Amino acid sequence: MLLDLSQITLCAADCTTPHLAARALELSMKQCCFGDALLFTDATISGSFKTISIKRLRSKNDYSQFIIKSLAQYIKTPFVLVVQWDGYVVDPSAWNPTFLDYDYCGAVWPHHTDGKNVGNGGFSLRSTKLLRATHSADFKFIENFPEDDLICRVNHERLVQNYGIRFAPESLAQQFSYEWGAPAGPTFGFHSLSNFWRHVDDTEMIGLADHLDSATIRSTTYMFLMLTYFAQKKFTLWRALYGKLRNLAASDEITQIMARVIQRPELAPTNVQTWEKTWADLAG
Repeated sequence: MLLDLSQITLCAADCTTPHLAARALELSMKQCCFGDALLFTDATISGSFKTISIKRLRSKNDYSQFIIKSLAQYIKTPFVLVVQWDGYVVDPSAWNPTFLDYDYCGAVWPHHTDGKNVGNGGFSLRSTKLLRATHSADFKFIENFPEDDLICRVNHERLVQNYGIRFAPESLAQQFSYEWGAPAGPTFGFHSLSNFWRHVDDTEMIGLADHLDSATIRSTTYMFLMLTYFAQKKFTLWRALYGKLRNLAASDEITQIMARVIQRPELAPTNVQTWEKTWADLAG
């Protein structure tokens, strides 16, 4: 029997990789029975969800505007589970009804230590109370700021004091989802391409890479994933992913991306040289 989450609408908004967003919805729906499921996009896509046509989201800023200012009008259930193409439900047995005692729950941001570190929006549970609050005139919107940062950090005090919004405590958020670092235990869901090695079959991963946009292939999360596969000696998979990056970026750019990911950036040039040699050896 599927987990009953009839109080929650599952949704994603994606005009760049809508087929992957549809995959995230379908995988989540295989494990839970949601009150509704919506894909907001400008593409023609069908599935077990409802597709709602919207004006094309051309940037991260457009996405933030939509989630903060437009999403509320479409949600008829008390809560909404916002997912992105790179995050979805992975363990329904990790669901805790206490999640619904709060207005916002997302993965912990370990790089923040000021008490405002529950926030990742890529797989996040939000109440309609929160959606109405973000839609209000006094919500501070900053251009080109991620919507989860705006909600969980920039407007944190305003939402708590003026609207009574409750953010989940860190201990509960760790049960809900993870994004950076290894999860401490089972989690209901996850976010980030960097974690796909834990949840996606190797053969499927090669196929999924064909749907990634150029910005994602040039991202630090994509680099992190390649580093993981290389360390695991999964060279067939690694070569497929690295080939896509080589087609888009010169060696200098690849080195810069790697330097942003590894803890000792001075080693980045040597690492890329090793990768190039491995690439050539695998080519025969």
